[in-house]
Amino acid sequence: MAEKTTLEGTPVAAQAKGNVNDRKTPFLVSFLRRWGTIIVIVATGLGFALASPYFLTLSNFNNILFSMIISCLVSVGLTFVVVGGSFDLSVGLTVTTSSIVTAFLIPIMGPWAAIVCALCVGAFIGLINGFLVTYGRLSGIVVTLGMMFVLGGINIFLTDGYQIAVDYGENAFRFIGQGKIGFVAFPVLILLAVVAIMHVVATRTRPGHYITAVGDNPMAAYYSGVKVYSWLILAFMLAGLMSSIGGVILTSVSSSAQPVGGEGYLLEAFAAVFLGATVLGKGKPHVFGTLLGVFFIYMVNSGMNMVGFPFAARQLFSGVILILAVGANAMLNREEIHLKFI
Repeated sequence: MAEKTTLEGTPVAAQAKGNVNDRKTPFLVSFLRRWGTIIVIVATGLGFALASPYFLTLSNFNNILFSMIISCLVSVGLTFVVVGGSFDLSVGLTVTTSSIVTAFLIPIMGPWAAIVCALCVGAFIGLINGFLVTYGRLSGIVVTLGMMFVLGGINIFLTDGYQIAVDYGENAFRFIGQGKIGFVAFPVLILLAVVAIMHVVATRTRPGHYITAVGDNPMAAYYSGVKVYSWLILAFMLAGLMSSIGGVILTSVSSSAQPVGGEGYLLEAFAAVFLGATVLGKGKPHVFGTLLGVFFIYMVNSGMNMVGFPFAARQLFSGVILILAVGANAMLNREEIHLKFI
């Protein structure tokens, strides 16, 4: 079969290749794509350090890490779902449900069995979401929005609207959220260990590669022999599991479970995931970027507190960061045809 040529007699493939080479990305643009987000994070930190002498201290750094624990766990779990090409709006309520289950079962089963049950509950919520999105052929937004309302009702039903206190005699359980090893809070060490494991899962294991393949092109993955439904369900289960870990730590930190409150983690999680997608110019969500995204959000919140910005300004910042992060992510992927509208 003869190769197609242009009117000038140049092979089409060669001309296309030449056109790509002609459109080389300028060095400055390429540099900003890769390092721009990190430069913004560093510059923002230096700005707050100049504004407040208490910002750039080891104590404040430790406080930032401690305050971002739950949000970071939720965000890392959500990263897998977004990488898989879907959304999960129920991750915040999963934190609350897992927290309530933990506090409710500790007097009955002891702390360790209660923790295992809470983790299983989180994974099961993810399983239901994933099953409805795949085999049920429903929109991820619709399914998880419905799950969010279901979990909210269950949480109120289990608690009657009151907090569930954990016995102060449960010292081992309280150490999970309140203990320290040296000057580092123990839950910070848990966070770093879990994020490191999830990073390895996402980048060095078959599940991570398959979830990425499903998100990039589900049809191509299917015809390549990848079990698309199974791996997307696993992504939802990982999101539920990570949220439930956050719920267990939240219960330990406060020595109680609250019937409401988890909804606040949802906006932060989405902002961190899409902001993290711009880290190192990848243009796709990844665990390391999500970690930096959460750190940036909480670093700015800490700096705003020290400088004296009102709470409304911090809420405004979270919304603006989400819009800018999604916009930057779209710029990094502007060569792709825009076909996903939900």
